[in-house]
Amino acid sequence: MPSLHFHTRNFNPKTSFRLIHSSTLPTFTTSFTDVRSNQPPSIVSRFLWLLEEYPDGLFHVKSIHSQIITNSVSKDQFLATKLVKAYCDLGGLGDARHVFDQFSQPKTILCNAMVGGYLRNEWFGETLELFKTMGSCNLDIDSYTCNYALKACVGLLDYEMGREVIRRAVEKGVEKDRFFGSSMICFLVKFGSIDEARRVFDAMPERDVVCWNSMIGGYVQAYHFNEAFGLFFDMHRLGIRPSQVTMASLIQACIETRNLKHGKCVHGCVLGLGMGYDVLVLTSLVDMYCKMGDVESAQSVFVSMPTRNLVSWNAMISGFVQNGLVRHAVDLFHRLVLSGCGFDSGTMVSLLQGCAQTADLDGGKVLHGCIYRKGILCF
Repeated sequence: MPSLHFHTRNFNPKTSFRLIHSSTLPTFTTSFTDVRSNQPPSIVSRFLWLLEEYPDGLFHVKSIHSQIITNSVSKDQFLATKLVKAYCDLGGLGDARHVFDQFSQPKTILCNAMVGGYLRNEWFGETLELFKTMGSCNLDIDSYTCNYALKACVGLLDYEMGREVIRRAVEKGVEKDRFFGSSMICFLVKFGSIDEARRVFDAMPERDVVCWNSMIGGYVQAYHFNEAFGLFFDMHRLGIRPSQVTMASLIQACIETRNLKHGKCVHGCVLGLGMGYDVLVLTSLVDMYCKMGDVESAQSVFVSMPTRNLVSWNAMISGFVQNGLVRHAVDLFHRLVLSGCGFDSGTMVSLLQGCAQTADLDGGKVLHGCIYRKGILCF
């Protein structure tokens, strides 16, 4: 009996198989009877494995896709779901839609892969169009479908359609799902319905940290800072561990209220929770201290960071300029360049503001040269 052997460039189902990749990949072989008539699970599972492990480029995915067709397993909806997701993850939305359109009655999992793919690529209009099509064709929807559609409504600032999605979710009985609930909170907050968002939050039978973060972040966006901290204390009382996103929201609340005392308390909580390594949280603390004029504390946090990204460097450089320490900002910029991290328009804007503060025309010209060489446009 012949052995099955795949190759992403020259696949022959009667030879043994190796996938070309940047590193050496494991090989496997299997025997099968007649894949065109029997479609055994073994061949489908091999393709599923390939799509899961090695979708590192459109060329590879298209090669796998061509062999799925050759081996007559393209009508397997679970396999099609994986293929749609792989295409969408690589930006190949046209290819993904071509796979999707081969099914006259796609299952919900396949529809969700296409709807979610549109959403991840910020094709919000297409996300909602497919959601509507599912309704008109009587295709089943679930909490994931509604979740994706509601996020698209937020992206398009489409309040009326968002209400329609919520109505459909209530009809399906998925409105209390924690994933959809978080999206519903974000939607309501976006359109100023903070009290309704809280009612949704309180009605949820099961709440994970994402739900809590959505509500706390919503309160901060709505400038309801006392309620945000109150909800944080409720998290602590109920034994729910805050995440980095929770702490970043609270730091933003401290910035908005200009409350350095609360900021230092949040800083203490960050360290107590073992988040003294997290770039997002520590960068938020640098920004907070700079905006409150405590440059010394900001520097202390910046120096203590085990790793820094460009946002971290920019926060410290901008903080120096905001507090009139332009020379410190320039020195830190030199360190940034030497670190090999590069710089962007945000870096340049802060430094140009520093030059304007000190009437440093020569320094401004040097920065102009950097901008020109880097190809950055600053507005």
